[in-house]
Amino acid sequence: MILDNFESCNRFLYFELCIVLPVVVENKSTQVIHMCVAFFLLLNIMGNMVYGMLTDSSIKGKQLSYVNNADWTLCSVCECFRPPRAWHCDICNICILKRDHHCTYLTSCVGYFNYRYFLLFTLDIFISMMYAFYYNVLFIAKFISWNHGLAILKFIFPLASFVVDFGNESLYILMFVINILVGFFSGFLVYYHLNNVLRGQTTPERKQRTKEYNRGLKRNIVEVFGTRWYLTWVLPFINSPLPGNGVQWHIEDKVK
Repeated sequence: MILDNFESCNRFLYFELCIVLPVVVENKSTQVIHMCVAFFLLLNIMGNMVYGMLTDSSIKGKQLSYVNNADWTLCSVCECFRPPRAWHCDICNICILKRDHHCTYLTSCVGYFNYRYFLLFTLDIFISMMYAFYYNVLFIAKFISWNHGLAILKFIFPLASFVVDFGNESLYILMFVINILVGFFSGFLVYYHLNNVLRGQTTPERKQRTKEYNRGLKRNIVEVFGTRWYLTWVLPFINSPLPGNGVQWHIEDKVK
């Protein structure tokens, strides 16, 4: 999966830097600046993806001290008591601390310890798509010929256009449509999950309208991005310790 994602990023990066950029930006110095920005975004996308995959949020290897707390539940599959906000994943086949969902792109569950990387992964993709969108519009405008609405059909059915009119124009439109779709989807994920973070909720808790873990705006942000939350967007390698362990959720921290 990681090789497939890396290959997809490389193809899109090649299209933007080697085909689009020389056409819409003629100044060589400006091209170098755009290339540096592009590789910085690629580093963050791939870095957050790798960290998200390798950071384990499961109960495996964790010391769970069950003290007959009413908030703890029994997992019949793992055959153990699990703390609040932990749920079993049928794909990972283990309980995940503060489980949000199973991410196909990370090939792992998004939970307490890797939520930061998932959110920044989607945010960097969204920024990259919006960055590319502006220049793709300028690029497409130079090549599209509005021949009796055929170009519009190519935008609606980009894959089918290869059968009717295979050429550079069809390829450029396909890449432009992919840019729009990925940008829209990643933007929706950022908006949805960032709202969850600010409310101190996971996706299941939002569906159930659970608000008992809302600890206030700043503490909710620190709970996901760590004590150095203001630096985590720069690079995925920056250490930002989380304030808890994903197991203990104290009553006094809850807003009722």
